Amino acid sequence: MTKIAIIGGGPGGLMTAYLVERKYKNSCRATLFEATDRVGGKILTNRFDSVPVIYEAGVAEVYDYEKIGPDPLRQLIGELGLKTTPIDGQTIVLNGKLLRNEHEIGEHCGEATLRAIEDFRRLAAAMMPIETWYESLWQDDNEHPWARRTCEEILSEVVDPTARKFLEVAVHSDLATEPHLTSGLNGLKNLVMDVPGYVRQCSIDGGMEMLPRALQQNLIRTRLELNAPVVRVDKNRNGSYRISFRHGRGIEHEDFDAVVIALPHNWLTSIEWGSKRLRRAMTEHIAYYDRPAHYLRISILFRKPFWRSLITDSWFMLDAFGGCCVYDESARHDAGEYGVLGWLVAGSDALSLVNFDDRMLINRAIESLPDELYEEAREHFIEGKVHRWAAAVNAQPGGLPVRDTRSAHSPDTEEHPGIFIVGDYLFDSTLNGVFDSANFATDLLHSMPLLADDLKPDPGKKSATCFLHSYQ
Repeated sequence: MTKIAIIGGGPGGLMTAYLVERKYKNSCRATLFEATDRVGGKILTNRFDSVPVIYEAGVAEVYDYEKIGPDPLRQLIGELGLKTTPIDGQTIVLNGKLLRNEHEIGEHCGEATLRAIEDFRRLAAAMMPIETWYESLWQDDNEHPWARRTCEEILSEVVDPTARKFLEVAVHSDLATEPHLTSGLNGLKNLVMDVPGYVRQCSIDGGMEMLPRALQQNLIRTRLELNAPVVRVDKNRNGSYRISFRHGRGIEHEDFDAVVIALPHNWLTSIEWGSKRLRRAMTEHIAYYDRPAHYLRISILFRKPFWRSLITDSWFMLDAFGGCCVYDESARHDAGEYGVLGWLVAGSDALSLVNFDDRMLINRAIESLPDELYEEAREHFIEGKVHRWAAAVNAQPGGLPVRDTRSAHSPDTEEHPGIFIVGDYLFDSTLNGVFDSANFATDLLHSMPLLADDLKPDPGKKSATCFLHSYQ
């Protein structure tokens, strides 16, 4: 029986454990090590103290690609018996004006600005056709003409200043960084999401945290070690790996045949890598993807959803904080008579504000609303919550240039063929990306001589747990 260690109890680790159990149900046993007292990582659904109303404190949504092609994450959600609610938004607040549609853009910003926005979106769709965007093959990414340019350089070519600001505000929350800190290609992949037909978004009913809970509940043979941060990984003489982890004030050790590291990038340096060769491989991996990006969540409970007389979308964009997405949390979760808005502050603004106290951040959020909403926000305010996600995502997913998928998931195939990495930052910093990563890494386990696959590879099978041989 092959023993597999999975380091990290966030979505990547839980997905890996789920896939291991289904792909290799008769030939392996997994142990999942989580440093804290909960699983789920960046997926966090919380409640307010005043009334039992929930809100998303972490990951906000799932991307739905089913109209374009197979969508493994959507298939997983269905297999787990979870339900989803579509969410959508197109309103942007720019220079104090509500721009809810093309007519209002033309009315408040001028027809020239509207044409400039439409021209750029046509260009974006031409530079990233929907099939290419869906496949996102690393070879195509590295050959793209915008791969070696910054997003700032691309946006600076929009001559109309109001149109340029509109596009910057629209994309900032998705990038989680500043346009000069990411490639034009990464910016393009996010900008086309505002083009009709590319993607739909949805929320999981009952809260996004229903996903990690369902994954945990469906783990039958995986041993879960909570409050057990891994502090060191060594390779033994017989080719197995020794995991050293904290248990209370002491350090315990256990040997495994393979190790899957499913930690956020910023946590990789918390582990000591035993041998010189492994330390060099992991240091090089960490350095290659060291492009931290940041989020700050400010969620506010109001006595009623006063904004819906003006904005009925699931979210809207503010030009505050460099471009900020504001979610109507009470549109996707039952809040009764109450209303909930959630500010997703991104990039440098999030990092700059992360050390401010909660009260100041809550005030800043309310003050960022347009004049038509500000007074009612103050009048109906009940409670605010703040959650900080500094360095929790990646400013350049996939690296630059994008690494081939196998090398990204196996830092040292020659000396350490049993070490694998799972991370959203290896693809696109989304839940969909981390599930693709977990699926690929668990496919790579198939190459281990000790591990016989129980689920036969079937690339044509529409299942969240089938072997994926389309990656190269």
